[in-house]
Amino acid sequence: MSTLAETGLLAGRNLRRFVKSPQLVADSVMFPVILLFLMLLVFGELVGQATRGSYIDRLAPVIVLFSAAYGAVGTGVGFFTDLRGGITDRFRAMDIGRLPVLAGRIAADLARAVLVGAFTTAVAYAAGFRFSQGPLAVLAFFAVVALFAWIFLWLAVVVALSASSEQAVSGALNTPVTLLLFLSSGFVPVEQFPGWLQPVVRANPLSLAGDALTGLSSGGPVLMPVLFTAAWAVAATAILAPLAVRLYR
Repeated sequence: MSTLAETGLLAGRNLRRFVKSPQLVADSVMFPVILLFLMLLVFGELVGQATRGSYIDRLAPVIVLFSAAYGAVGTGVGFFTDLRGGITDRFRAMDIGRLPVLAGRIAADLARAVLVGAFTTAVAYAAGFRFSQGPLAVLAFFAVVALFAWIFLWLAVVVALSASSEQAVSGALNTPVTLLLFLSSGFVPVEQFPGWLQPVVRANPLSLAGDALTGLSSGGPVLMPVLFTAAWAVAATAILAPLAVRLYR
């Protein structure tokens, strides 16, 4: 069987496991939705007045991206469980290569990230979020979501291969995801951060991808934010993918 076919079979297996678990589905969709309405309630009027715009237009894209990064924690924990539960030993016994096992996990969770992002976007519509740049921009919107998720999924796989426990996996991924969220331009504009911190906020991949999604949904710069997000994805792939293949023995 070819590498592509093996990857497809393993991706389908992982995606079916997610769909058949109500707890996993609920965990994936409820936290981003709760966070969306909580932040809208706390910061909506304040930031809306400061920026003279609709806060939901900048908040919803960042929450969609956060749902993708947050979902990578589940990727790491799930892959760690597979590693310790013996399923990967069965794959080795079946002469399945290292790359299909890793790529199958990434592909399935990439699809999950886009589906959860679509659900979060649909819920945001109830709060006033709208696409105003046409159908092609909608497709590009979710392509950027997938590109952003790609970064964190490879990170999650590497952490799972390196960690000694589920708690270690969760802790190693939750901390950077949370920091990226609160040091992004999604909740408040970059100008509201201290001057010394603003370059960090601007370089944050969550800020860059959030700017791209905002441009694709409600208007604004698109090209440079997309290119910088792609640069993050290329760098992450170049570093993390070979490392994951080497660690998975």
